[in-house]
Amino acid sequence: MALNDYLLGRLVLPQGDELYESTRVSLRRSSDGRSVDVFEMYWADLSRLGAGGVQVLSSMYQMFFHLGTLAADVVDQVALSTKGGAPWRLLQRFHAWLAWLMKGPTALSQLGLLLMVGFGAAALVARELQGQLLAAGFGLGSIVLTALAWLAWLRATGPARWAKLAALLAAALVSLATALFALATEVWLARLYFAASALAMALLGWYLVERYARLTEGVRLPGRLVVLASVGALVVEGGRFLTQATTQVEWMLVPALHVAEWLLAGVLLSFAVFVAVQIAASVLGLWLGRGRDGAVRASLHSARLFLIGSSGLFAVLSLVLWSVVSYVAGRALTDLLYTPVLFGRGFRSAAIFIEERVQILGGFFTPLVLAVLLVVGAVFVVLLPSMSEELSPTANLDAKGVRPGAAEWARRLGTWLSGGVRVLGTGLKIFLPLGAIVGSVLYLAFVLQQLGFAGRGLAAWLLELLDAFQGETLVAAGKWLAGGAVTVAALGSRFTRTFGRLRVAIDAVLDVDNYFADPPNRQPPRARIYSRYASLLAYVREAGYARIVIVAHSQGSVISAELLRYLHEQGRLRELVGGLPLALVTLGSPLRNLYAERFPLLYRWMGSRTGGFAAAGPAATDLGVAEWVNAYRSGDYVGRVIWTPDRDPEVFDTGKARRAGERTEFCLGAGAHTHYFSDDAVALAVEIERLAEGQNS
Repeated sequence: MALNDYLLGRLVLPQGDELYESTRVSLRRSSDGRSVDVFEMYWADLSRLGAGGVQVLSSMYQMFFHLGTLAADVVDQVALSTKGGAPWRLLQRFHAWLAWLMKGPTALSQLGLLLMVGFGAAALVARELQGQLLAAGFGLGSIVLTALAWLAWLRATGPARWAKLAALLAAALVSLATALFALATEVWLARLYFAASALAMALLGWYLVERYARLTEGVRLPGRLVVLASVGALVVEGGRFLTQATTQVEWMLVPALHVAEWLLAGVLLSFAVFVAVQIAASVLGLWLGRGRDGAVRASLHSARLFLIGSSGLFAVLSLVLWSVVSYVAGRALTDLLYTPVLFGRGFRSAAIFIEERVQILGGFFTPLVLAVLLVVGAVFVVLLPSMSEELSPTANLDAKGVRPGAAEWARRLGTWLSGGVRVLGTGLKIFLPLGAIVGSVLYLAFVLQQLGFAGRGLAAWLLELLDAFQGETLVAAGKWLAGGAVTVAALGSRFTRTFGRLRVAIDAVLDVDNYFADPPNRQPPRARIYSRYASLLAYVREAGYARIVIVAHSQGSVISAELLRYLHEQGRLRELVGGLPLALVTLGSPLRNLYAERFPLLYRWMGSRTGGFAAAGPAATDLGVAEWVNAYRSGDYVGRVIWTPDRDPEVFDTGKARRAGERTEFCLGAGAHTHYFSDDAVALAVEIERLAEGQNS
């Protein structure tokens, strides 16, 4: 309740959200001619992946930063429920630092590296094209600045009007003069091109930081400093190296590589600080969890899972990214002699230097890559039957009833998924903290070794053992994964249409992430969705209908249940729906299997199932609805039961309904997270028809 109050209080409604258009489908019942209208409460545009491949990849990368913040929020909830104390406050600080270190220094240092890659790419432009490129760029800049000056003149008032006009027009004239000078000069062309390329990287970096700051708190100032420091160091290093360079390409590439070395050292050191704090947070969290109730232990495990999982995957994807960049860049740097400033001594070519960096990093992180692949492989094995149902769903019923073998397959599918999830959960609880602590200690020793401090004893022996991998696995995996990433980005919306059903799990993770998000732009997705939902309820009330039946699938069931409960507890539900009878149907709901298990303190209102279905919570009246029906498929990996205990022998019996008062729950048979409205969902159709007629269960 408090979280809903906070997020709704933070909301500054965007102008585009002030009017919500819903799709309405008008139907008429064949039995009695009564009209039925179906309204769509669409919310996925505020939470889900975009249609384009680039948006898919960027959203997944951004998600790793958000999960660290979510872990910190979970720890805050635990500390609040236990009434705190010095150890809990220290754990809160650790997780707050970890969230900031991941989305701040670690991410921003890589942004600086990407700017150096962009500057290096500019250095490879043929000299005869540089003047034309500069003229086109500065000419376009003068046009844009002139347009901005005109807009400033129209919109500004007072003395600021003249000041803005004069400044923008002066900048436009300078840009135009530079464009003309670039076409006329030969002597100053190289220096002008160097300066323009550095300026372009500064503007690009500034723009990316501003975009990033709209989604992430506390990164604007450090991001600007990283951009300015990176470009400033590039200019200083370029001035120092000018007299030593023999070609313009060498003059631009060597300073970029020198600055990249310092930025790489910054990445290694910032991640070293991160893993050192992660060790302390993991050990302290395990110690504080001793003797606590199940909700506290489960919440601490969720925080560790979000933190360690996101940081590990972030490290792997970053290494894959840079292995691919180095592979591509190395082909253009084979003839460039290079003397490093931090790592190593002298190399016959910059390509060899970059390849050695990747091999060394890959040698250390290859076990991490293998561990991630092992976990992904285990998850794939557990979900494989469900994935087959997504692509080729089972028809559980035909005209004669339950098809032969369908009921047994539904039970086997559900039992396999439940058992696999339990085994995965137990394995992560045992091995995740241990692996994170051991890997973090080794990483600290690795960083010391890379910065010139030789390891000793056991650490040195382990580092020598890891060197045997030589990064070949990582480089090979990087090429394959990068090819897949480029393919996804190129396919764009076709990726969505072709593999949309297989990305349901990714959507589910992003739904959770966005549902708890509180971005700096004061537009929390949860609050925007609630606003849209409430407006639709109010509209339906005014339209004069006899009753309202809400049918919600997946994350929509979480949104519906939480909003209805919030409005009911606040005494505002009847203000929106008046005296209309209200019923709720949830399908594939993650309320129990995901939210209540991973965030037990926030979802205590879900109650317990230990006493069986009849005594389980929550009740429909807790949400302010007259009746609540939940349906699921046995292979749904996002959400299944709400009230039925997992070990109930009839939990996966097709069509067997359990009823207790105003609650109903049943399994539709085999299937995964989609196809809830396929032709074999007869039991679901019967329940919706009953509720639409206003009949009691």
